[in-house]
Amino acid sequence: MLLPSINARHYFGGIHTAVQLYRALEKHFPATRIVLVDSAPDAAALERFSEHTLVDCAADSAASHQIVPFNDRYGRTVPVGAGDCWLTTAWWTTYSAQRLAAWQQQQFGAAGRLINLIQDFEPGFYPWSSQFALALSTYRPDQDVGVFNTRLLADYFELQGLAYQHRFVFEPTLNDGLRHVLEQARAKSQPRQRRMVVYARPSTPRNSFELLCEALRTWGWSDPASAQWEVVAAGELTADLDLGPFRVHALGKLDLPDYARLLATSAIGVSLMISPHPSYPPLEMAAFGMGVVTNRFANKDLGNFSPNIRSAEQFSPEAIAAAIAQEVNEWERRKMSPLGLMGEDHAFLAEGGFDEVAKQIAHSWHCDNREKLK
Repeated sequence: MLLPSINARHYFGGIHTAVQLYRALEKHFPATRIVLVDSAPDAAALERFSEHTLVDCAADSAASHQIVPFNDRYGRTVPVGAGDCWLTTAWWTTYSAQRLAAWQQQQFGAAGRLINLIQDFEPGFYPWSSQFALALSTYRPDQDVGVFNTRLLADYFELQGLAYQHRFVFEPTLNDGLRHVLEQARAKSQPRQRRMVVYARPSTPRNSFELLCEALRTWGWSDPASAQWEVVAAGELTADLDLGPFRVHALGKLDLPDYARLLATSAIGVSLMISPHPSYPPLEMAAFGMGVVTNRFANKDLGNFSPNIRSAEQFSPEAIAAAIAQEVNEWERRKMSPLGLMGEDHAFLAEGGFDEVAKQIAHSWHCDNREKLK
């Protein structure tokens, strides 16, 4: 697997999901390695992968599970075997693996097989540019295996004319680290605090931090009830933010227990995503009985995912502020009584991880390889 990083400061939902799929696929292959292309692993990261051996990129190691830092790679190479298969996520890792697979074709007469774990429409991360073009070029529906994080995203790719011949789809599920606190909240329902949790990632344009701030400011100036509410930011914000009518208290990146307790005691969540992928925070907030304000995009309307989610009518500060005001009014009317927590039979609360999709991928892959050897 090619990954940008496994360090905690980079370990958001997309990398976590890739690692889950990698661990499920491990059972079907005799040896595995994680090649890190952006950041070398720190000590804490290596502890989380204690069954892996740290291997220098120049070494041809026989260790069955390896972590190979390849971020400092000028003038260096990494060993590649004839039978190596590739798992990627993030377009630049896919771009690199496709070149490695082509090198296998030149050296060994057969290109390496590649699984592209697709978790968003990545050209949309950039304006029309070289990066846009390179990201788009990594989608090879006639050659690679596409594994899609949600049917919403898979359907969006088809709408763009990118229908993968070999496609697998999985739906998001609640992180196991949140389940215990959710069950506690289910057993002991209490009024929620007048607290609004906003998902703030200024470094990620698709999370629309600027629009989020303007929507909060618009709500704060127009709704007298805003004076009674605490607004906190989970994600990347490390310093409090003065918006005028109130201050947003920065929580930074929370560990899972603290994040779960925050969701279990807060009333409203606001999480924006200019992308066909739903992202995990609004789904997690809804699971914990919060009223969630988010946005629509193309074929995505998360109001269909849970009645706790309200999709703003338009993607504008005024429309998002109006949706926030509606949520505040409804919570005040209920005297802060929580919404229903997500039912135990909801697909988002299903357990089992990636075992089934990994089994299907491995079966398809090994059958394909046997056909090639005939």
